[in-house]
Amino acid sequence: MDFDTPFDEIILFEMPGEEEAERLWLHPQPTRKAWLHQREDAHLVVVVLRAEAADLARLLRELEAWLADRNVPQLQFELDGRTYSLRGRPASVAGTA
Repeated sequence: MDFDTPFDEIILFEMPGEEEAERLWLHPQPTRKAWLHQREDAHLVVVVLRAEAADLARLLRELEAWLADRNVPQLQFELDGRTYSLRGRPASVAGTA
């Protein structure tokens, strides 16, 4: 992975515990810059979005499938100072995207 490419934004994913945060952090590692961060009692995974137009959508689709595979109902994330919720999608839908 080339970390010299420009970064547009970061996205913060809040996990209920350190172990879960580490599992999520490992998921984007092969293709993205990501790190673990702790803010008060929250365990966060910080992922850098690339400047590509569809990168946010691509990342969210990947994480929907990741959530569904782990039977996790939802994941809170922060982008541009706003909080959102991402829900895992059923495997039948995840495989068709």
